[in-house]
Amino acid sequence: MKLQGKLLFNAMISLVASLALVAYIIVQLLQINSQNRTLVPDMLNVQQLSADLDQLSQSLDGYSFSMTESNKSEVTGHIATVEATLGQLTDSEDSSLDTPEQLNWLASIDEKFTELSEQSLQAIGSQNSPEAKRQAARIQGIQNDAYRLDVLTKQHYDAYTADLTASIQLTWQIALAGAAVLLIALSWFNARFARKLAQRIRTMKDAAVRIADGDLSLHLEKSTGRDELDELNNAFGVMVDNLRGIVRSIENSGGVLDRVAAELDGQNDKMQEIVSQVATSTEELAIGSQRIAEDLGHTVEVVDGMQRNFEVNLEETVQSSTATEEALNFVEHGEAVMREQLRITSVNRSAMAEVEQTVRELEHNAGRISLMTEHVAQIAKQTTLLSLNASIEAARAGEAGRGFAVVAGEVNKLADQSDSAAREIFTAVEEIAASMQRVKGSVGQSLDLFRQQEEASATTERSFGAISGKVRQIAGSVGKLSDDMEQSRRLSMQVQQAIENISAVTEQSAAGSEEITASTDEQKRSFEEIGGKVKELLQVREEMQRELNRFRLDA
Repeated sequence: MKLQGKLLFNAMISLVASLALVAYIIVQLLQINSQNRTLVPDMLNVQQLSADLDQLSQSLDGYSFSMTESNKSEVTGHIATVEATLGQLTDSEDSSLDTPEQLNWLASIDEKFTELSEQSLQAIGSQNSPEAKRQAARIQGIQNDAYRLDVLTKQHYDAYTADLTASIQLTWQIALAGAAVLLIALSWFNARFARKLAQRIRTMKDAAVRIADGDLSLHLEKSTGRDELDELNNAFGVMVDNLRGIVRSIENSGGVLDRVAAELDGQNDKMQEIVSQVATSTEELAIGSQRIAEDLGHTVEVVDGMQRNFEVNLEETVQSSTATEEALNFVEHGEAVMREQLRITSVNRSAMAEVEQTVRELEHNAGRISLMTEHVAQIAKQTTLLSLNASIEAARAGEAGRGFAVVAGEVNKLADQSDSAAREIFTAVEEIAASMQRVKGSVGQSLDLFRQQEEASATTERSFGAISGKVRQIAGSVGKLSDDMEQSRRLSMQVQQAIENISAVTEQSAAGSEEITASTDEQKRSFEEIGGKVKELLQVREEMQRELNRFRLDA
């Protein structure tokens, strides 16, 4: 919990405890007030009942002397008033008339008044003046009971008032005692909280003083709380650890700086020696550069001759590559033509196969026709026999069978014609079968020829494929040779350019050698200045070490 939340929590505890004490007082007063709210109205209702009974007695006396409608209405109204007042006393759920004696008197009043009201209403209904007078006298007895109830109610009120006074005194005593206990508890709690808070702040103040004095050996325990002081304590611990690490890092860096300064001083001496050696080597380099320049001039002439030969060979290689590409195009064209020829042959062979299948189907159909023709011939023979039998029967019948004989003759003619047509069909079918056999033989020969043609075309296509592969291989080799020649030409040009660059660099090296000789003296002076700076750096390191000695890292 944050520090602000803890302070707010302490304040809320005091406020809640005070509110609880005030709420207790208010609840007690409300309970006292609720009891008083029922007792006083009941006492007033008892007194009102006595007054209403007195008025009812007077109205009955008045009616017994003068039985007018106005007096009758007045008696009826007073009876209703007494009934209402008595109903408030008997029907109230939170009535304060709860003692056995009060309830007995109240029941007696209710019973007597019920009887009196019935008889009084009968008397005024029958205009019986003596009876009305007698009922007025009976009211005195009810008033006596009401008086006794009033006395008991006042006694109960007096006892309640005494108890109320005692309850109020007890409530205030409890409130004062609670206030005292609450004040003591809150004072102790706040003092304890303030003491812990001050102790934590004092611990961090002492740590800050030690850090300001350069003492980094202290170790603050890590707090597990969540308020600002816990976070500040943890931050102090982290800060001390970081400062301790920084100081140690600076000390380590100082040691490294000492070693680097010593090494730098030694390297400075070595560099001065190297500079002297560089000056000597520079003079030798200038002489060697002049000799290299002379050799490079001769090399450039040789490379120029090689470059011209590479160009001639490259042109011839390009022409060979072009011729190879043309040959490859012709071979690919021939291969395409052979593939087309092979495709056409395959189509023709398929067509001939279909023709052979058709011939087989025609041969089968011709067989069926022969079979049906045989059936027709048999039917014609049977028809001839039937017509002969019909002629014999017609001859036996005489004149009656003459018409039948004519029909039989016509049937015989038709049978002869059918037999003649069947023989012609047999002859035509045999000729068709012979023709189909010849066609079948021709188709078989054509299929054999197509197979041979396909085999020859496939062989030719494979030959073209082999030729095409070889031509492509030759074209690839020529192309690769052309690429190699081109690459060689480019490399030759690069060699020539490199030689020219070397020649230029050699000339620049000769000029640079003179500049190096001139700058060697300047480098010597620079190294002397570096030595002076190293000494200044060592002095700064000593001053930094004196400042670091102010900090104490270990306990």
